[in-house]
Amino acid sequence: MKHQILLGICVFMAGCSGSAVVHDSGLLTQAERSDYQETSRFADVVAFMEAVSRSPSIHLTTFGETVEGRELPLAVWGASDASAEAVLAAGKTRVLVFANIHAGEVCGKEAVQMLLRDLSEGRHPEWADSLVLLIAPIYNADGNERIAYDNRPMQHGPMGGMGQRPNAQGLDLNRDFMKLAAPESRALVRLFREYDPHVIVDLHTTNGTRHGYHLTYAPPLHPNTAEGIDRTLREAWLPYVSARIAYTDGWAMYHYGNVPGAFGEPATAPRAWYSFDARPRFGTNYAGLRNRFGILSEAYSYATFEERVLATKRFVEEVVDYAYQNARSVRDQADYADATSVVGEQLSLRATWAALPQPVEILMGEVDSVAHPITRELILKRREVQHPEVMPAFVRFQHVETEVAPSAYLVPVNLTAVVELLDLHGIDYYPAQSPTPVEVFSIDSVQVAERAFQDRLSQTLVGYYGTLDDASLEMMFVVPVDQPLGRLVFMLLEPRSDDGIVAWAVLPPEAYTARHEYPIRRIRGSLPPR
Repeated sequence: MKHQILLGICVFMAGCSGSAVVHDSGLLTQAERSDYQETSRFADVVAFMEAVSRSPSIHLTTFGETVEGRELPLAVWGASDASAEAVLAAGKTRVLVFANIHAGEVCGKEAVQMLLRDLSEGRHPEWADSLVLLIAPIYNADGNERIAYDNRPMQHGPMGGMGQRPNAQGLDLNRDFMKLAAPESRALVRLFREYDPHVIVDLHTTNGTRHGYHLTYAPPLHPNTAEGIDRTLREAWLPYVSARIAYTDGWAMYHYGNVPGAFGEPATAPRAWYSFDARPRFGTNYAGLRNRFGILSEAYSYATFEERVLATKRFVEEVVDYAYQNARSVRDQADYADATSVVGEQLSLRATWAALPQPVEILMGEVDSVAHPITRELILKRREVQHPEVMPAFVRFQHVETEVAPSAYLVPVNLTAVVELLDLHGIDYYPAQSPTPVEVFSIDSVQVAERAFQDRLSQTLVGYYGTLDDASLEMMFVVPVDQPLGRLVFMLLEPRSDDGIVAWAVLPPEAYTARHEYPIRRIRGSLPPR
């Protein structure tokens, strides 16, 4: 009862956000009911969503099932109903926010439930003028149910435990966006295809370096991301959000990063602020290759659970508010990227970190070691201190190997695993009907990883392209690169791509060693007719 009375009072010294309000519905999340000692179970989330859907503005549906058969809930706000047809017919900018891809990183799950409650109570009515919001609070629902105290060692709460990182198959869903091996991944990408969100926000909790930020973020990191999308996120959208929150809440936010060797562990690189990985296996990088605005949110692991939830909620509110204020521009930029052909462009196959032009001030932090109240194991709690340090910031990526994007790829129809992936991603292709000169990648060697990653033994091909004149196209599919998903086509089908079908061992090594050729060919010139 005491907690309910205090819930609506903003007390900065307790870490409350300036947006805290009294809730007309009296509806509380499991985190709020437990005074931020526990996180929501799957049944709690479903019950909460059903409660907020009593508001006529919120419509519920599901977008797929987990390995263990749990239906993944989706809330739609700003459209006449929850169907993809109604969402597209609204003609508005579409924003998808999903959480809990790693089910130990639970602050986003709680934050978006609170946002749904705000919407159900009539807050932010102006957003409906130009936005449709799609909210999926509990993406890794099976992992969420495997709550244990030790799933996120040293994270500061929730003290009642949290779910596990992988799904029920043991797969990391945030490494699955290219190979699409998990039913959850296939369901989410189907949602991308059918609802076609312009903005995709993925909510996490970071750990590692003890820094001075309540939350870090990242745009799509792959160098092949459309220039306009990359520039808008880096130069306008994310700086606006971080400046707004610094002003209203006093919380610092910056690009995601870590400092090698910052706290006694062996340094693997020179001292600097390094982002994570450019490959499209990560969700927001994948969104960039689909010509969409991907935004990663990483609340700080050693802040209290309540602080993480409130910081994440504020971040989402400001991200959505920017989308509202710039709704037409967001749509136009996505449409422009879809209409822009990458055929003939020099695109990145493999990338590495690139530093910003000048060193920047990074806020380093401190933590206290405290005992978990139940297990007595060591956990860490952020201290209210910041140590500015000027250092290089490697928050961009640059290519280390490139290739000119061809007109099309030719996929033999008997490569059913590849064709299935094309369908799952929503890539356009058609049967070949006439012979044409093609390029063939001749293989010098096939390198196979010694250890499996995500149940796959990664492969790398070494070789070169040569021309094969007047090749028959019988039993081939033509996959044009001049299509909205052309950047994704390139990364999926180029033999030297670091995140395509070769890297993910979609085909067995003998598919390459039998004839010493990569079975997928490519066309440089004009395409055969459909």
